[in-house]
Amino acid sequence: MQKTRITRAILSRKYATKDILVGSAAGLMVALASPTVLAAEEETEVIEVSGVRGSLEQALHVKREATSIVDAISATDMEALPALDLGEALQALPGIQLNSETEGRQSTISLRGLSSGFVKTTAFGQSFATPTAAAGHEVGAPNPFSAFESGIFDGVTVVKSPTADLQEGGVAGVVDMQLQQALSKKDGLFNISVGASYEALPEATNPNIKLSGVKHLIEDKLAVGFKFSHSKQEFRRDTFDIIDYTDADDFIEEKKDADGNITKIVHERSTNVDQYREKWNVPSDAVLRVPQKAKNVTQYSVGDRYSFAGNLEYRISDNFKVGAHLLKSQRVLDDGTKEVTNFESGLHKTNPKNDWFGSEVTLDMDVEPFFYVNTATDGTGADAYIAPAISFTNGHLQHENRKTTFEEKTQGVILYADYAVGDWNFDAQIVSSKASNEFTNIGLGYRARGDNKASNAQTGFNAYINTGGGDLDKIRVERLDDGKLDGVQVYEPYIDYVVDDLAWRDPRIDENLLSVRDPQNQNRNLSTYLNGRTRDLKSTLDSFEFNSQRFLDLSFSDALRFDSIKFGTRYQVEDTESIDKVNGLGGIDASNFGSSYLSNQPLSAHQSAFFNGKIGGTFDHNSGWVTLDNDLAIAAFQNGIETDPTKVLRKNGVEVQPTLTMNRAGFWDRARGNGHGWLVSTNYDVKQELTAFYATTDFAGDLPLDMSYSGNFGVRYVKTENTFDGFELGSNTPYTFKDDYSNTLPMANISLELTEDIILRTAYYEGIVRPNINKQIPSPSFIPAERKIDLELPSATLKPYEADNFDLSLEWYNREGSAISIGYFQKNISNLFKTEKGYCPDDGSDPIVNEFLGDSFHRVGDATNYTCEEIAVTTLPPAEGETEGESFNRDVNIERSINVDEELKVEGFELAIQQNLDFLPYPWNGFGGVFNYTKLRQSGSETLLSRVSPESYNIITYWEDEDISVRFAYNWRDDQTTSGANSFLGTLDRTIAAKGRLDFSSSYKINENMKVYFQAFNLTDEVVTSHYGDDDRAIHQLTYNGRIYKASFNYKF
Repeated sequence: MQKTRITRAILSRKYATKDILVGSAAGLMVALASPTVLAAEEETEVIEVSGVRGSLEQALHVKREATSIVDAISATDMEALPALDLGEALQALPGIQLNSETEGRQSTISLRGLSSGFVKTTAFGQSFATPTAAAGHEVGAPNPFSAFESGIFDGVTVVKSPTADLQEGGVAGVVDMQLQQALSKKDGLFNISVGASYEALPEATNPNIKLSGVKHLIEDKLAVGFKFSHSKQEFRRDTFDIIDYTDADDFIEEKKDADGNITKIVHERSTNVDQYREKWNVPSDAVLRVPQKAKNVTQYSVGDRYSFAGNLEYRISDNFKVGAHLLKSQRVLDDGTKEVTNFESGLHKTNPKNDWFGSEVTLDMDVEPFFYVNTATDGTGADAYIAPAISFTNGHLQHENRKTTFEEKTQGVILYADYAVGDWNFDAQIVSSKASNEFTNIGLGYRARGDNKASNAQTGFNAYINTGGGDLDKIRVERLDDGKLDGVQVYEPYIDYVVDDLAWRDPRIDENLLSVRDPQNQNRNLSTYLNGRTRDLKSTLDSFEFNSQRFLDLSFSDALRFDSIKFGTRYQVEDTESIDKVNGLGGIDASNFGSSYLSNQPLSAHQSAFFNGKIGGTFDHNSGWVTLDNDLAIAAFQNGIETDPTKVLRKNGVEVQPTLTMNRAGFWDRARGNGHGWLVSTNYDVKQELTAFYATTDFAGDLPLDMSYSGNFGVRYVKTENTFDGFELGSNTPYTFKDDYSNTLPMANISLELTEDIILRTAYYEGIVRPNINKQIPSPSFIPAERKIDLELPSATLKPYEADNFDLSLEWYNREGSAISIGYFQKNISNLFKTEKGYCPDDGSDPIVNEFLGDSFHRVGDATNYTCEEIAVTTLPPAEGETEGESFNRDVNIERSINVDEELKVEGFELAIQQNLDFLPYPWNGFGGVFNYTKLRQSGSETLLSRVSPESYNIITYWEDEDISVRFAYNWRDDQTTSGANSFLGTLDRTIAAKGRLDFSSSYKINENMKVYFQAFNLTDEVVTSHYGDDDRAIHQLTYNGRIYKASFNYKF
């Protein structure tokens, strides 16, 4: 018989609720597209909920009534929370940590101890093309939540233990962004919100506006709704970077002549290292390191963010409804810059033999060293100390600007239909969407460079660096020279070198840096350069999903009954284009280089001071900070640039390959020696097809002692087919690679109602997360050389991570609107990635190797100790005076990316407490609060997940009555490890130190239609520290964003 209940539709509509739903303008509690609710829809009462307490209670109701382990946040709460974007709002939920340390105020989340690639993000329960960034992720496709205005969504549900009808890919969990449905909303609603935010660091005012409305064109039949939100984006972030530390002790180089005699050459790196060690009792066997450079950086972005969600619904009959969601969002930061001036010693970071001549450091005898790391990961190596303060001679002075722009776009439509007949419900969804993420980085500048040859003139640049161990008051960076070399003034007001009318040569297409020694600069080395890249991902995603649910009245006893069975299928195809171009100097007219685009007016000269004046001891625009005007510099570099590939200068006349083109920034892609683009391997297309089937059943029963239970069990099967189109490296040959695999994923959720107010939940599910598209390079590299053959196989053969997941949660709903819950979870992740060198399948078992090498090679040695070499003998031409050439078998070096039988175990505890004090007399009954705490532990494989803190918590406390609402939110997370990124940020792993931020939000209701809001962010004015080793005084980078204030006026018609 037809079930007389309502099943709430969240994430493919599968969470049971009560006959009367408590809703809000966000519609978090009802999604009436669900076929399951159609028959009972007319019995549903939708009550608008407002205020902090109401929105928290609403989200708590979602958690309680769900058939698996979930958390939720309503649209009302997202609007009231002090949050700069959707990602910041989500960190109010247990287990979620926000990652926003990267440039451009990017915002991703980690969930339950797993980084953003393990999180599956959907909209209305459906996959949607997301503007995922192109780099930095091993697995998954992290959603950039900063690309969306949170005001267009009808709330967010986080599913931590999925069911079989949910899409795979969310080992950490599924974040579903809810979309409003017009027929479930009150007719005639229209809201407008106008406001602005003030960013203290750039002294910028950013206006914003939100519009939303619902209209029932035909009562209970046809309705439309929309939400639109826009905000100007102008923000700044300052960083003080040390980046690297290098050894201060002298280096002894041993050179052997033809007769075997050894000559020792001492490379003196410090003038007083022995005295320093003696004064501070630094052990003789310890490594003593000093800062290599100090860098002032200001990152600044300007642009806009627009988001729109529209909905059209038509009820054809009481049991048949169709609808459409239109979703469009874009964040375009088209005017950004990264201003950099770098004071650096002439000591080479890793190889003392390459130290610049005449470049030494003098350790500040008055500044104490400290231990920061053992040089071996197992603790058996030498201890390493840092002397944080030095002066140096003949160092490196660099002035640079990087024009940085971000463009994140997504748009598409979701069509849906729901039909109910008898005991059957059917629903279908069709998605058509596209997205793009385009990143541009154009780095231009000048470098004063030394040389390791005594015959060449050195820089004459001398300076002092004291890192202060991260203490802002102790940091000092200043130049010690007076701008003179041998008593002669050698620099103009903006830069220490003459830069006009120098004898630059024309650059080749394989170059990104030119150097010149000119008499105007006393024959000192001056370099100019062009670096950076354009990095784009463009994708389209289309899908079809069909679900059927049959309600049952199948009871074996009171202890076991089956309520329904559900099954369905899904087909999805996603096409992705990866574009990666490195800027080079090819075709540029070097006569355009000069001083016309130099300036001693960085942003901090006319906005707030660097770090808002918190670091008073570093240089500023009056003492060495020189910048470039991006637009003038780019115009100069592109003035008269050669666009014909046959006319650009080439190294040794190598032909420019068709894969080498100009990028969308207007520069030539830098060429390698073979005429291909510098990163040709990451320029490719991929088509991924997913075909899935699932079946699941709902069951329930009564137990002794007035206990009952409910749950679901199901299985999901999915087949993945990949087709990659790239190029074979080393030639101009297109290369297509195909691969497929399948996974069968069982899942089960059980909820045990111990009492009316206490629920025990448990879950088991198997999951997968596919490799990130940038880990799956389809291009093989085949390079035969004189003495060896190198073959690197495509990494597109990688298969997904696999995970066994266990969950346990105990929830006590101690009174209306309040709850205490504690949970435990464990994730055993296997099938990890590894690079294997020395691969030698001489049995013909690898078809890709066969394609390039056939049977031309074999193993030499036994089964465990062997080398791989060519069978044929190579004979070189005879040397002069010889009659026979050297004969040998060339080494064959094969490298591949593989999945390995290793396991990473992540386990954790979650504590969530939500309480209101409405049982107390006024004014105490207005108080309430939320406390969420998460504790994580990783073990097993040596692979460490980056950007995950072992502990985190957030505290929200509020007071409100009918007119006034006041809320404070404090978010804290423990240390987090992040991998080395690049030469600009450093290549060593580092730790972002524990950090917290206090925010404030308030509102005042003027009347039933008008409300004003005020918010303040980063009241604690945090400075974030990242460091090396075990001591946060070994600073890598200090970061400062400043405070932000926001006010808005809301009117409801």
